[in-house]
Amino acid sequence: MLVNSVNSAPINFAFRREGKESLGKEDFLQLLILQLKMQNPLEPVKNEDFIAQLAQFNSLEELINLNRTMESLSSLQMLSYSSNLLGREVEALRDDGIVEGKVKEVRVSNGEIILLIEANKKYLEVALNSIVKVR
Repeated sequence: MLVNSVNSAPINFAFRREGKESLGKEDFLQLLILQLKMQNPLEPVKNEDFIAQLAQFNSLEELINLNRTMESLSSLQMLSYSSNLLGREVEALRDDGIVEGKVKEVRVSNGEIILLIEANKKYLEVALNSIVKVR
């Protein structure tokens, strides 16, 4: 709860973070706008403070972009590593036990890398993270 400094009356506001684990740039902008709306008109935010907040917002946006780039790079590295498994014999841990077979195909499904392996004349799908041994 904030207190309006002009008339000292409490001001209630709701800040919703439904399904979010961290604050993003939209949340930061909402807070900045709320701060501007709630400021005392007789003592507005100093230019220096406002510029510092905008610089923080810019830094936040750059960090978000850097994080997206790093996630993309990591995904590409994992896909590159997975493609090196084509034709190789692997062992994978599945719910029904350990399966052995030759990797025939690599694909991405719902953001997860899936290997199609031929085991005992059957084709099975296994997640990359379930591979326990490569020969």
